[in-house]
Amino acid sequence: MRGWILTLALVAGSAPAAAQGIKLPVAAGFWTNDTEKCGTVHHGYVFDGKRWGALYYYGPNGSMGPAAELEPITQTRVVAGGFTQMQFGGFDGAGYFRIKPLGPGRALYRVGAPFRDEIQESDETLIRCDFKTLSPKMQAAIRRLAPALAASPATRP
Repeated sequence: MRGWILTLALVAGSAPAAAQGIKLPVAAGFWTNDTEKCGTVHHGYVFDGKRWGALYYYGPNGSMGPAAELEPITQTRVVAGGFTQMQFGGFDGAGYFRIKPLGPGRALYRVGAPFRDEIQESDETLIRCDFKTLSPKMQAAIRRLAPALAASPATRP
């Protein structure tokens, strides 16, 4: 019995960071490319305080879906260039996902992917869309796949 209590205490004390909330240098919400308009966008990224990933409609003109590829963030750390690196799962691989604030509601998202003998980086400048500015279709997707964002005051103007 004593061993069971000790095991339970250890497990409770080591709850993954994703279960407790993650700090990123950007606000929770729906983020999309700065070339998009919030009222008509059909793809972007979600940070709901615990997870990061893509949320989108696919197919011709975004007519199918929605789909989400959201992963729990297990750890973050500050890296060179003012970026914060997100870790998913229990380890870092060769690739990486980083975000850096560029001002209120703007961020630079950098993905590094292994390719042959190097890491190829791609950057996207993102803007944060307030929930109320999104189309009813995208609001429905968020309610279904990232419900914390629909209820959170952080996503409202």
